[in-house]
Amino acid sequence: MRNLFVLALALASCSKDDGTGRGAASGELTRDRVVEAWKKGGLTPTPFTAATTTVGKDCQSGTVNSVDVLVCQFATVEEAKAAEPKGYEWVGEATGTTVVSGKVLVAASDRRKSDPSGRTIDKIMKLSK
Repeated sequence: MRNLFVLALALASCSKDDGTGRGAASGELTRDRVVEAWKKGGLTPTPFTAATTTVGKDCQSGTVNSVDVLVCQFATVEEAKAAEPKGYEWVGEATGTTVVSGKVLVAASDRRKSDPSGRTIDKIMKLSK
């Protein structure tokens, strides 16, 4: 009976999602969890595909509500933080920004001028943390 209680307690504490895009058990943000958080937040991401960029080696790009987005996964938090200036270079002259959260870097660039108010970019970044 005690083993059953311990098992039930362990299963209850292993929730896969706490509503932030992170797994509650690991607390680590991943590219897939970021995309899932966008979907849960009402955004519409296109399928992301591998991207060749100077920002990082493990990057994918796509669009979220017509805003160009790059998501890179790094081996360490330090590598992600070090890549932040390259993320801003990827944004270029368009309206956009870059955020690093854990081992993930997200850069958004409104190259198509589809987000004149900046609300979509703001929501992308808030849900990426």
